[in-house]
Amino acid sequence: MIRFLILCTIFFLLYFGFNTISEFDSAVNISVLDYQIQTTTFTLIAVFLIAQLLLMIGLKTIFSIFDLPFIISRSWHKRKLKKINECLLKIISELIMGNKEKSLEVANKLLPDLGENCMEFSNLVLAESSSSLDVQIQRLRNLVGKKNYSIYAAKRLAQIFFDNGRYAESEEYANKAFNENDTQPSLMIMLIRIYAKTAAWNKMIFVISKLQRADMKLLEHYSEEISGYYYLASRDAVSAGNDNEAVKFLESSLELKPGYLDALNLYTELNVNINNSASLLKILKSAFISNPCFEIAQMYIKCSRSSVNAIYGTLAGLVKPSENNALFLAIAAYLGLYDKVAEIREPKLLNYEPKS
Repeated sequence: MIRFLILCTIFFLLYFGFNTISEFDSAVNISVLDYQIQTTTFTLIAVFLIAQLLLMIGLKTIFSIFDLPFIISRSWHKRKLKKINECLLKIISELIMGNKEKSLEVANKLLPDLGENCMEFSNLVLAESSSSLDVQIQRLRNLVGKKNYSIYAAKRLAQIFFDNGRYAESEEYANKAFNENDTQPSLMIMLIRIYAKTAAWNKMIFVISKLQRADMKLLEHYSEEISGYYYLASRDAVSAGNDNEAVKFLESSLELKPGYLDALNLYTELNVNINNSASLLKILKSAFISNPCFEIAQMYIKCSRSSVNAIYGTLAGLVKPSENNALFLAIAAYLGLYDKVAEIREPKLLNYEPKS
């Protein structure tokens, strides 16, 4: 009903408009080649407007015909972009789900459509998907110095060279990555391993100190590995005749892993030579708490000047004998404390009191 009323209103307005215009309309005579054309102003204006409209439609049609190749090209380009976007979403989805191989497979299919506009992406995909070591190295080298890719490429090159025993090149690229970003804990771990392999102990200590400030939890996670590197450094120092430096390395090693037997043996030997029993006994106590074993107890017994009962009492105060029966049985037997041996073997009989 409303639509009908609107339509009637429009027709009424048009009719009223034409009648109004016709009152002001005037006759127009046009002479063309001895022909006399008689019309009105309104008709002339209407014909002119219709002619302009037809001309615009004609020109638009002609231009559309000439633009047809460009229209087809744009349409094809849009479809190509849509396909690329779908592939990129697929790559991201596979990476999020942990399917790296599937992601690389899709990326390899995408490379021909990218051309040379995405060389960094192409180098990255080829470096990660290629089974050839030389191809990986070459592609990653192309990414070194490129924005957003440089640190990753240098770090991967450092790892590849390290795994293949090329430590000088590994150090070169690890340092490039470290100079660009010296706060990555994983990169620090890599440098520590490289310096340990090349026996660059001072550089290793510097990086360990950086790691300690950056991520203490990560240092604790790798404490056993790094403790072993400190031990290797101490052995090099002993070979060079620098016992004091070796002691410092061993103290750092035992700080990270108090119960490290190899480091304790060498530390004990060096401290006995320089007659530094106070520091030695303190380290041995910490080691015994961390790793209750007969070897550490034996070191403590040999280095202590106290009586056998005092030594046993000290060790029993550090670790509960009731939770380490076999260990304290061996310690008591080694010290010649046979009453303690009997107490450990038959604690109930010794503590038994007959009822009156």
